[in-house]
Amino acid sequence: MLSTFYKKYANHGIMKFFKYGLVGALGLVVDMAVFYLMNKRLGINYVVCNISSSTLAVIHNFMLNSYFTFNVTDRKIKRFLSFYAIALIGMAISTGILAFLIDILKLDSMISKFISIVIVALMQYFFNQKLTFRIHKSN
Repeated sequence: MLSTFYKKYANHGIMKFFKYGLVGALGLVVDMAVFYLMNKRLGINYVVCNISSSTLAVIHNFMLNSYFTFNVTDRKIKRFLSFYAIALIGMAISTGILAFLIDILKLDSMISKFISIVIVALMQYFFNQKLTFRIHKSN
């Protein structure tokens, strides 16, 4: 029954969104764990922590999304550069969100990091689906 469901919806956008969400959840663990260790345990500034933890999560997510979510393995360098460019925009946005939530609203850095990830992840899904992982049709 599950395999029938999977075959029916495997190429459907809902399944890709689910897979992207699953990879994103794993990336969230990577991102939050590194951010926590650097910020809460080592006392490093949240901006440096955000860039470092986000970069590790980006590499993790790109690899899993390439093979698992979107099943595209061609043009790896070009796709990674596109993925990372979108991630850089996301990092800039998330850093702005963190500054607002931590410095202005005085929220805890971990709560602020989680909120920023959720907001940025939705934006990145749209752009990565349309730009990074689109399938190029041969002539």
